[in-house]
Amino acid sequence: MNNFDFNLLIILNALLEDNSVNLAAKKLNVTAPAISKSLNKIRILFNDQILVRSGTKLIPTPKAISLKENIKELVNRIESIFNSNVVFEPKITTISFIIASNNAILFILNTVLFQEIKDKAPNALIHLVNDSDYDDNFLRNHTIDLYIGEMRALNPEITIRTIYVSKCCIISRNHHPILSQTKNMDNLLKYQFIKTKHEQLTNSDECSKYFWSERNLIGITPEYITTINAIIHSDALAIIPEFILTMIQKLNMPVTHFNTDFNLGKKSIIQAWHSKHNHSSSHKWLREFTKDIFLSKII
Repeated sequence: MNNFDFNLLIILNALLEDNSVNLAAKKLNVTAPAISKSLNKIRILFNDQILVRSGTKLIPTPKAISLKENIKELVNRIESIFNSNVVFEPKITTISFIIASNNAILFILNTVLFQEIKDKAPNALIHLVNDSDYDDNFLRNHTIDLYIGEMRALNPEITIRTIYVSKCCIISRNHHPILSQTKNMDNLLKYQFIKTKHEQLTNSDECSKYFWSERNLIGITPEYITTINAIIHSDALAIIPEFILTMIQKLNMPVTHFNTDFNLGKKSIIQAWHSKHNHSSSHKWLREFTKDIFLSKII
């Protein structure tokens, strides 16, 4: 063990996460033959095949399954130790980050993100991806550096902080009949509503549940942008968090928003990341950088 190569732990961790030589190679930015060579060393080290072929796939052996969580925890601890001792100089350091969010929040960030990154960290690369393309393990598997968005199911080792709480409002197309009427419950319920994905009216008044009743709900869309488009071309109404108004205003969409005398609920915007990044100077910078950009565009 005196000459033990700790890189083998990182490779083993990647192999056990995806059960694939090619995916591990892609994740670690090395060639597949290099991963295969390391897998042979790992097999000798643990006196086990670790991954065996089953048809066209590789599956973990019982030994590999028993090792998986311990290897993951060990690799995370090692990376955390190194991250905490690396000094990040935004002006000169070459680094890349992957940020996941929905289209609306990515739009808000995009408004000034790339100009700001050019000025503050000219050698950094920001890769934006849609969070809907990933399952709930996307931060655990280290594919994504930072999530910015609404609360969703996340693993226990994920660190979460709330960066903004947005009230909700109702939107309609311009010149909608409701705009000349009193915005009470009776008048609102004369119209049907469109819901965005799994939207929930958290911290809202009890009466708000009627908007999502079978009688008043006409449809559900996957994104706020599709909800807005449906509103523009119909007499339906929708409830959205007020931070979405930034996108509506920037795109000059023919949509009017209004509030009511009763509480429509709130939406919390969070940042989430794997706990191994907690003390990383570069990641701390990324968190503050994106938080400041987000808040500067909606307040």
